[in-house]
Amino acid sequence: MRLRPLRSLPRVPRPSPLVPTSTQSPFCARASRSPAVPSGLSGAGPGHCAHLSQVAGPVDGGDPDPVVGFLNWCRRVGLELSPKVAVSRQGTVAGYGMVARESVQAGELLFVVPRAALLSQYTCSIGGLLERERGALQSQSGWVPLLLALLHELQAPASRWRPYFALWPELGRLEHPMFWPEEQRRCLLQGTGVPEAVEKDLANIRSEYHSIVLPFMEAHPDLFSLRVRSLELYHQLVALVMAYSFQEPLEEEEDEKEPNSPVMVPAADILNHLANHNANLEYSAVSGVLIGALSMIQAIVS
Repeated sequence: MRLRPLRSLPRVPRPSPLVPTSTQSPFCARASRSPAVPSGLSGAGPGHCAHLSQVAGPVDGGDPDPVVGFLNWCRRVGLELSPKVAVSRQGTVAGYGMVARESVQAGELLFVVPRAALLSQYTCSIGGLLERERGALQSQSGWVPLLLALLHELQAPASRWRPYFALWPELGRLEHPMFWPEEQRRCLLQGTGVPEAVEKDLANIRSEYHSIVLPFMEAHPDLFSLRVRSLELYHQLVALVMAYSFQEPLEEEEDEKEPNSPVMVPAADILNHLANHNANLEYSAVSGVLIGALSMIQAIVS
């Protein structure tokens, strides 16, 4: 089964099933072919990350080098990187990416991400509250709980994901068409259907923010500072989730159920997104075991 990157705002307003926060299933990554050295590793996930969002602020007591801070964080949370790969700005398409230090053979383990290191509505520090309030947080996109988790963790001084945020792009410099002036969208993308789709998404985002997200944050002022109560920031995080998050697919017998909620997967989201990719995230129900001969980078969930 394949972990799917999200590409556009879902339009079916039904909630996803809850996942127990105590589940400790690992994601594992393996190489598909022997990349040239140095080589950016590409995958089914989105591409590249850049700077710590200004919303989060500096990481108190952290390393001045974001990569050093991220690698130290990986060791603390049990995210294991192969010594054959590196997180770097060099040899990547843009910002931070994952590159091969030396020749990597097909099937070699590249990284393992424990489920506890994922950032989702279930693992965040307000997961209990989001679960209790899930009825009030239903929306057309189905992404409100994850977006509230991101809004909270970005400004929480003690957030365990702060070193991970250091590899995120600058939210104010995202290049999604939703941030283009309307005239530019219509001029450059006329006839593609994109301007109309973007306008519909923007209307849905505004409605979702004002009717659900902002009232929830105002009802919990101790959890959401004034600097994250912003429609502009909400737009930016929606674009981030579109480009950088993943979904665990349903099992075949669950095809009639709603899609699983999106999650942020550290390490996987700095793989470059290319059409001819050499990274493909998958998972298995067998703990710590890869099923079959794997030809690409794999992610395993037990």
